[in-house]
Amino acid sequence: MWKSKTVYAGLAGIVSSFGLFMSSEISLAEFLQVSVPSLLAIFLRAGVQKSTDAAQLAAEAASSVTPAPKKKAAKAAN
Repeated sequence: MWKSKTVYAGLAGIVSSFGLFMSSEISLAEFLQVSVPSLLAIFLRAGVQKSTDAAQLAAEAASSVTPAPKKKAAKAAN
């Protein structure tokens, strides 16, 4: 998770908006308008990466399965 540029961009947005809020440059509403989407971006990115990894593992597992041999049809007795 820490290797993603999205995480660092989100953290930069949160830290900078917190600094502006503490110095009374922006209001609480503006602080939340920057911080909430930044947090959402971080967790959404982590969720997408996790599901992508799971899908790749499932595809690899499915490709390694050998198909069952086909059964020969029994001849009907007349």
